[in-house]
Amino acid sequence: MGTPLAGIKVVEVAEFGFVPSAAAVLADWGAEVVKVERPGGDPMREHSRMGLLPRPEGFDVVIEHCNRNKRGIALDLRAAGGRAALDRLIREADVFVTNYLPATRAKLRIEPDDVFAVNPNVVYARGSGQGQRGPDAEAGGFDGVSFWGRGGVGNSLQPPDGPLVMPRPAMGDGPSGMFLAGGIAAALLQRERTGKPVIVDVSLLAGAIWTLAPDLSATSVTGEEQPRVNAMTTPMGPLIGPYRTADERWLLLNMLDGPGYWDRACRAFGFDNWLGQPERNVAESRSRFTETIATAPIAHWDARLRAEGGIFSKLATPPEVLDDPQVHANGYMPRHPGHPRARVAANPVQFDGDPMTVHRGAPEVGEHTREVLTGAGMTDAEIDALVADGSAVAP
Repeated sequence: MGTPLAGIKVVEVAEFGFVPSAAAVLADWGAEVVKVERPGGDPMREHSRMGLLPRPEGFDVVIEHCNRNKRGIALDLRAAGGRAALDRLIREADVFVTNYLPATRAKLRIEPDDVFAVNPNVVYARGSGQGQRGPDAEAGGFDGVSFWGRGGVGNSLQPPDGPLVMPRPAMGDGPSGMFLAGGIAAALLQRERTGKPVIVDVSLLAGAIWTLAPDLSATSVTGEEQPRVNAMTTPMGPLIGPYRTADERWLLLNMLDGPGYWDRACRAFGFDNWLGQPERNVAESRSRFTETIATAPIAHWDARLRAEGGIFSKLATPPEVLDDPQVHANGYMPRHPGHPRARVAANPVQFDGDPMTVHRGAPEVGEHTREVLTGAGMTDAEIDALVADGSAVAP
């Protein structure tokens, strides 16, 4: 069964990509997630409308990625009625997750002590830019700054003499969201075993440090930045690295067990006279590999290496990733239920071999307000009063 969190109720008071993506993972795993937005909606919606994020044909790519499989309500948590409605949801929740900064959490009364006062058994999870302690604990942070910039990921990927490389949309949010979802799952297990809830913290900066761990650990020993690897002059031998093909594509070899794969590569590239000679001169071998691979297109080498069982890949384009038979076979890009062509990325975890499905697209602002609040015990009259005074949006 692929829904291990079935029956778990999650209340999300969060915006943008990082923490909402964690709640989306919990929803993928079967949890019932309610996204609580301000009446004007998650600001990331406006970023999409302004063209700052991909929105092909009106399909909000990042909104859908971070909010599929959820129900959504809209409450003004600054208003007494909106804040009281949130408490109704917290009382029934197993998890409360937020990315609001400390000052805002205090103002809205959603700090851990506030939430535990309503429900002492809830798992409280926070996502932040730089962590909960230190001089910048109260500073904002997005993945382009906290993950890509401050965490060193961007610097490590810059070409020595090339233009500045910037991250793709939500590049640090998705992995960091997975980290937070995993922490929440562990906290739920602890609560089940001990009866005690726990506060879970993950920051984008911490996510970057985990991602860049080998480089940072090495620097801690040497005191120096690790050298950027020039892919064309890597010292790791001819069976590792990129080669240009005749059709101007990149063929990536990654046969780390050189002696074990040497004969396979030689047969694929037509070097039968080199069979059984894995200790050949590295510079000469790489030069010959480069010359030979440049004589034929990527499809030719794909077929030859596949026949020999080599470990390799072309540098795939997005359309090629979408058409990859492995992506299809494993359900890594399930179809969106509300769009005739769109597919969204599945979170990487599967249970019992069940691919993830998207049974509900991202909610519109306040789409499920009435449904959710009715389920929390509010009457139609109470909900109508919240809508009338602007404390809630219920289309």
